[in-house]
Amino acid sequence: MSWWRRQRVPLIALLAAAIAAAGVHVWLDVLPSSEADRPVIVEVERRGEIAGQTIAVDSVRWDEFDAPVDSRTVSVLLDATGGKEATMCGAFTLSEVDGPRVWLDARADLDVPSDAGERSCLEESLSYDIFVVFLVPDDAVGPFHLDIPDLDSRIARFTVEP
Repeated sequence: MSWWRRQRVPLIALLAAAIAAAGVHVWLDVLPSSEADRPVIVEVERRGEIAGQTIAVDSVRWDEFDAPVDSRTVSVLLDATGGKEATMCGAFTLSEVDGPRVWLDARADLDVPSDAGERSCLEESLSYDIFVVFLVPDDAVGPFHLDIPDLDSRIARFTVEP
């Protein structure tokens, strides 16, 4: 009797176990990540609800801070209500309305006073100001989208123009 004939039952069991393991991997790891919750973008005017609080755009300014050559700054001051339901926000981003470019808050890289306002949303606080500064190339003219994500896969999108 050949080795293949003697080992056919264990080989069939091994093949069935490998197929079952691959199926479990696809079911538990691959399918959920391909169907992952995409963030819901909520377009807001000047005031919007995000992270358990109301956030409003107070002002948007060009060149409030010194910038490297061939770039400029966009400063955004926001009012936040705070409160018991307030939670943290994710990273604020600024993007071109009609273009692919996106910028992160560059406040830490610039000479921005620490008392200008908070860098992001605060948890369970009184009303406060949020102050973010973006470093953009000279050819960025606006309008821009200011995106503020919360912890529940929602993004408040403000359209701002300096």
